[in-house]
Amino acid sequence: MLNLVTVCTDDYPMIYPEKLHRHFSEVSNLDVKHYCVTDRPDDVGSWASPIVPFKKTVGWWNKLNLFSADMPEGHILYMDLDIVILHNFDAEILSVLESGQEMNCVSDAIHWMGEKFSSSMMLFRSGSQAPIFERYLEAGDDLVNRPGGDQVWVGPQLTSVSYMDETFPDLKKNFKFHLATRNGNNLTLPTELPDSIKLIDCGGKPKPHQLTMLPYIKQNWHDVPSENQLI
Repeated sequence: MLNLVTVCTDDYPMIYPEKLHRHFSEVSNLDVKHYCVTDRPDDVGSWASPIVPFKKTVGWWNKLNLFSADMPEGHILYMDLDIVILHNFDAEILSVLESGQEMNCVSDAIHWMGEKFSSSMMLFRSGSQAPIFERYLEAGDDLVNRPGGDQVWVGPQLTSVSYMDETFPDLKKNFKFHLATRNGNNLTLPTELPDSIKLIDCGGKPKPHQLTMLPYIKQNWHDVPSENQLI
């Protein structure tokens, strides 16, 4: 069983996971169950089943709920909410599943604070990282004040991890650091992208709703029935 899981908590607009889940269903031929970990379960529509966080915290630290042994059985495919799906990537998913590796992720675009691991996209067997979730519970609320965020804390605890982008370099590209041209604080945005790129990571700013002037964003981050306001 493959479960597509997103995490949407606090004031993050629910339209973001809705768009991601709906578009995944449009481009993928895989049999996938959809879940959203959220503190607003009543706001989740037919596009996913809500999961209330096992431990509610702040910001990206809520992603650690994904590692709980109480998550749905099977494999969990997790993607950050500001990832835009451009093309079908079923072949990459199936290849990773067939490898038998319990924990698969992508590399951080800039190896933030010296850590290679990125939690922006993960594919792992449900429950395989339960010890990390238990340490998260034991650490208490002070954990959220640790510098570097969840990635810097989780990365060193992974004893065996496969980096999907090393096998599939065009699976996911970071918009700001891989695709745009930087000149100080200014970004020159590409008007076209190679078809080989399957996912764009718009972490930070600008967010996808601020990039709809770009054809490849507009075509793949489209309107869905929703009254939620964007950030």
